[in-house]
Amino acid sequence: MRPSGSPGRLVAARAHTRSVAVLINEPTTMFFGDPFFAPLLKGIYHALAERSLMLVVLIPRSGWELDLAREYMTSGHVDGAILVSLHSRSPLPGQLQERGLPVVSCGRPAKEAAISYVDTDNRMGAEIATGHLLSLGRTRIATISGDLDMPAARDRLAGYRDALAAARIVPDPTLEEIGGYVPERARMAMERLLINHPDVDAVFVASDLMASAAVEVLHRSGKRIPDDVAVIGFDDTTVATSTRPALSSIRQPIEAMGAETVSLLLRTMADPDSEPLQTILATELVVRESTVGPRGPVALF
Repeated sequence: MRPSGSPGRLVAARAHTRSVAVLINEPTTMFFGDPFFAPLLKGIYHALAERSLMLVVLIPRSGWELDLAREYMTSGHVDGAILVSLHSRSPLPGQLQERGLPVVSCGRPAKEAAISYVDTDNRMGAEIATGHLLSLGRTRIATISGDLDMPAARDRLAGYRDALAAARIVPDPTLEEIGGYVPERARMAMERLLINHPDVDAVFVASDLMASAAVEVLHRSGKRIPDDVAVIGFDDTTVATSTRPALSSIRQPIEAMGAETVSLLLRTMADPDSEPLQTILATELVVRESTVGPRGPVALF
């Protein structure tokens, strides 16, 4: 449901600052350590600069910092807000709307958040990744998922299960581990998988950063990649090409996501009472050595 009152009247009363806030709802260690965020902000920055708008980045680390950021955004310092990495049940979108601030999300928000958003087809991307492993004859395919209180992580887990179901493979919950998009948790997840399933022959990891951590564990365990265990990640960031062997990955157009998010925000700023829109961008499979070996081609599908 929409917040009570007219967001349009509230927005009309604001002085234009020609500034837009981007609030990233993650710890600073993740923001500076995960290569996903740099191209996203690049896309947002250039799209704003083309329209002579300034970018304000907010990375609240705690509850009181989030309160401070919310007060800053709703006190006339910015004309609109882009929310990144929303977790389920976050009240922030509704709180900002109630204060008359135009807001959109980069990433699908929880169902109850009636705001425009841009996302990639995470479910289909994960299904393609797992299908690629199946096409190589892998049958004991594990997964390391992201933080499951985020819709994107749940979608990627669902896509993994979709591919197994299409191949008439009954999903085994003990082949599913949670890495939470944190490398150290991904390392522990891979270690548990090897202990519980020494015969695992492939793993779909829900981000390149976690996949690189899983590769480290496999190397230490004496597993050959991809001979013994094939590995595929998600995002196709710079991590994919710096890991050894280079990671096959699902490429999502991160810069384009940022630019499209700006377009939706400008639409919302121009017409605050408009119905929310959703833009879903396609993903691509990038094949590298971690699934097909050094003689395999680098290919886009």
